[in-house]
Amino acid sequence: MADIIRAHDDDWSLVREIRLRSLSTDPSAFGQSWDKESTYDDSLWQQRVHEAAWFLAVDGGQPVGVVAARQEADSPDSERELQAMWVTPASRKTGIAQALGEAVLDWAREDGAETVTLYVGPTNKGAQAVYESLGFSDTGDRWRIVEDDPDGAWIKMARTL
Repeated sequence: MADIIRAHDDDWSLVREIRLRSLSTDPSAFGQSWDKESTYDDSLWQQRVHEAAWFLAVDGGQPVGVVAARQEADSPDSERELQAMWVTPASRKTGIAQALGEAVLDWAREDGAETVTLYVGPTNKGAQAVYESLGFSDTGDRWRIVEDDPDGAWIKMARTL
């Protein structure tokens, strides 16, 4: 199985590579687009890596999975948010997503969090199953990505640590 590593400031190009690959491979799985993020300059990618806890699944020197976590400014001090999880299609169902999720949960505990939240698309049943296997459950809250589109109301899930 791949090694899970915490990305540091000098790993920003690996984060950029896997993040852009995720957006081009599974564009409907995220609240952002390849068209937007592919225009970010190097300094913005460096800033993104510096401002969040990014974890990479690396196999043979190549990233095959990614996840980020952070405390959002509008969230309680005791809450962290899991964001941008993705595993390459060839590496799915190998335990990498669970390992990335556990890395986030461990980081959140060490960072003083009591709860980890995330948002997932309502039709992304595979991701929902992974998050449920990690102990997340539907809070009932929704985030409207696209108004008047039932597929645009993302599900908020949470897990108490």
